[in-house]
Amino acid sequence: MKSFIFRLIFFVLSARILFPGPLAAQQAYMISIQIEGLADSLLILAGYNGDKQFVVDTAFLDKKSYLFSGKEKLPEGMYIIAGSSKNRLFDFIVSGNQDFTITGNKQSLPNSLNARNSKDNQLLFDYIRFLSDKQKQQAALRELQRRFAPDSDSAAVTGNQLDLLNHEVKRYIEGIINSYPGTFISMFLRAMQEPEVPPAPLLPNGRPDSTFPYRYYKSHFWDNIDLSDARIIRTPFIHNKVEQFLGKMTVPAPDSLIVAIDELFRRIKTSEEAFKYLVWYLTVKYESSEIMGYDAVFVHLVDTYYQDRRMGWMNPTVKENLIKRAKALKPVLIGKTAPEMILLDTLKNPVSLHHILADYTIIYFWDPDCSHCKKESPLMRDFYLKNRKMLNLEVYAVCMDTSWTDMKQYIRKNQLPWINVNGFYSVTPDFRDRYDVHSSPVFFVLDREKRIIAKRILTPQIEAFLNQHSGRKKNLSGQ
Repeated sequence: MKSFIFRLIFFVLSARILFPGPLAAQQAYMISIQIEGLADSLLILAGYNGDKQFVVDTAFLDKKSYLFSGKEKLPEGMYIIAGSSKNRLFDFIVSGNQDFTITGNKQSLPNSLNARNSKDNQLLFDYIRFLSDKQKQQAALRELQRRFAPDSDSAAVTGNQLDLLNHEVKRYIEGIINSYPGTFISMFLRAMQEPEVPPAPLLPNGRPDSTFPYRYYKSHFWDNIDLSDARIIRTPFIHNKVEQFLGKMTVPAPDSLIVAIDELFRRIKTSEEAFKYLVWYLTVKYESSEIMGYDAVFVHLVDTYYQDRRMGWMNPTVKENLIKRAKALKPVLIGKTAPEMILLDTLKNPVSLHHILADYTIIYFWDPDCSHCKKESPLMRDFYLKNRKMLNLEVYAVCMDTSWTDMKQYIRKNQLPWINVNGFYSVTPDFRDRYDVHSSPVFFVLDREKRIIAKRILTPQIEAFLNQHSGRKKNLSGQ
């Protein structure tokens, strides 16, 4: 059974940098903080938005208390009280009633916290104290258990006591959830609960289905979390749940990630705040990813969601640039047929990429003055000479310099034995736009049908990839 005891998530998060934001000025909210022993000249009120934190307000010390107030109500969610040095002191809830007081003692935060005129926060602080007490009991039992032999009666008794402790915590949490439906604390605690996986069913051979726990857990991953509830975006844990779902519960392949991401967007329904968080976070994550093939996820995001009416928040110039970026990447995604290039070779004869007869074609974009190319060219030459016949391999090397003289000198000096062409003497459109190539070296690996099967990896990775790919192809063909 998974332990419910160590979920003090608001107190194990490391302090983060807080970024400045708008300040309020009138009294739609009045939050008084009275912490005995706290002498900071000011406190900072900050909020969560996915994986980001931002400053909402500041309050100065006045007669042993700090008063945050503003002219507009705060969006419901988890908030942070931080000291003047931006050190996080504790988290609390802002919900419907926004006129309340939090008290405590600096020496025993967060266990000493109490709230007046805020049921959500009093329940939260009581919950924290309860968990802290159970954590101490659990630690004592585990220390006792370590003294016993694993198969001893004493160890079994201690194990039973630990199970009872976990059941007690679970009942406590369920009591709050069931007694205060619709409240923030109920939503928050429900979202913290992991799916309980039942015993695996037996396969026809009589053995338990070893894949069942994973499949069940994934299919029920979001059972307790309503992603359409904007309040959930303003909590410290939702970002980690999204990361867990995409990073650990989803096969790390573009097609699988796209299916998982579309599921997330279906779950947020019409929530504008959840949509904004998700679309921006995923755009940044996959547009900048260095993992081969993940640019397809970025292109899918732009193609599928950037025309949504909820995209009005994005700066038009930023949006336009991202759409242009996706458009540039789309023709050269993994699985696409490589755009045709008909370029002139060293004898100024046109050479068609698509007319090359080979099981594998490597496109190599290089420049005579590129320092990295000076390292890659000899490596690729050696790989080519070693594997050309065995893999039925050809290299289509595109010089990115306009000088024929420099190109030919480089080819002779480095003894490059493959098809050498100049990118600027072309029958087809500009190679830089067709392949989104603006630096060097850049490699694309094509199969016999000139489909892109790998890209933007260097020679050692190309060698490993082709050895694996060619071996797999032989196995599939029965050779």
